[in-house]
Amino acid sequence: MAQIAPRLTGSVIIDQLQAAQHELAARAVTLPGSSLGATSRRLAGVTDALRTVLGGDAGKPIDLIAVEARANAYRAYAVAQRTQAYLQASKGCLDADANAMADALATTVDLVVGGTGSAKLQPVINGVETLDHRPLFVLRGEGKDTAFALVGANLFDAQCEDPAIVATDAQGKPQNVQPRITGVLPNRIELAVADASQLQPGSYVLHVVPRRKAFLVGCAAQPEAIATMQVAAPAKMSVSYALSATCRGDRHGGQANEQILPAITGTMPQISGAGAVAQRIELGGCAEPVSYAISATVSFGDGRSASVGPISQIASAGITAGLPGGLALSWDPSVRELYVRPAASSCKGVY
Repeated sequence: MAQIAPRLTGSVIIDQLQAAQHELAARAVTLPGSSLGATSRRLAGVTDALRTVLGGDAGKPIDLIAVEARANAYRAYAVAQRTQAYLQASKGCLDADANAMADALATTVDLVVGGTGSAKLQPVINGVETLDHRPLFVLRGEGKDTAFALVGANLFDAQCEDPAIVATDAQGKPQNVQPRITGVLPNRIELAVADASQLQPGSYVLHVVPRRKAFLVGCAAQPEAIATMQVAAPAKMSVSYALSATCRGDRHGGQANEQILPAITGTMPQISGAGAVAQRIELGGCAEPVSYAISATVSFGDGRSASVGPISQIASAGITAGLPGGLALSWDPSVRELYVRPAASSCKGVY
C-alpha cells in the first residue's frame, strides 16, 4: 500500500474547500449569532474564484502551474486546512469559546485569501498549534512564556536569517506584546510570548516574512504569510452539587435497615480555564455507607445553567459523570472528595 500522499492538485483543494464550506454551514446552525455562516459563504466565494483562476490546470500538481495561480492555490489550501482544524477542535466547546474560535477563523480566511505576492517557493502557514500539536485558535491572555507554533511550508531558508515576524491587530496596528522565535524549520516556526496577560482582547495577527537565498542576489524577502489567533478571557463557570448517602443502620429481625441521609449541598470553587478544582465532603452520621447519589448544576457566566443527575453508585465505587460545558465531575469515596475538571472531549482550540 502506498505510503506517500499524491501530489497536491487544484482539484483536491477545491474538493477540500467545498467539504469544509458545507460542514461549516451545518455547524453555523448550531451556533447562531456566530461568524460561521458568513465564513462559510466566504469559502464558497474562495472556491469559485480558485476554480476560475485554475481553469484547465485544476487537475495538475499546483507546483507545476503558473506562479500567480500557484500562490492563490496555496492560500486557498491554507484556509481549507484551518477550517478543518476548527471543525475538529471546536467540538465540545462552550458557546463563548466556539465564538472566539470562529472569529479567529473568520479573520484568518479574510486576511489569508486577501494576501498578495507570489514566489517560486511560496511561503504559506496552514495552521497554528500548541507545542504538543493541538490546533490553536484562542489564547487565554494569561500565564508566562506562552508557547505555540506556526506550521506550513517554505517558512525558512537556513542560508538566511530568521523570518521577520510582527504581531498586529486585525487592522494592522502593531501589538504591544510581540512574540519571539524560539525555533525555526522550513515547515515550522516555534514562538513564545513572554507575558500573555498583557495581550489585548481581539485578533492577534502574525505577519511572517521569510527570506530566501537566490543566485547572485543573496537573501531576499519573500511574500508575507499570515496566521491569526483570537485573544479572549476564559469562560467562567460554577458547579453546585447535592450529594446524598444511603447508610446501613441497626439490624432488626436479622435484617439491616437502610436510611437515606439528607443531601449535603454546596458549590465548588469557581472554574476558569483548563484547571481542576476539588472539595472535601464531610459525611457525618454514616458509619457504613451502602451507596452514594450525586446531582450537579453548572452555571455559566452568561446566566445559563444546566443540570445532571441524580447518579447513583455503590459505596465502594467512584462516580464520574460528564457535565455541560465540557466538564467532568468525579466523586472519590475513598477520600470523600469531589473533583471537577475539563473532560477528555472538552474544547481543544484554546490555550
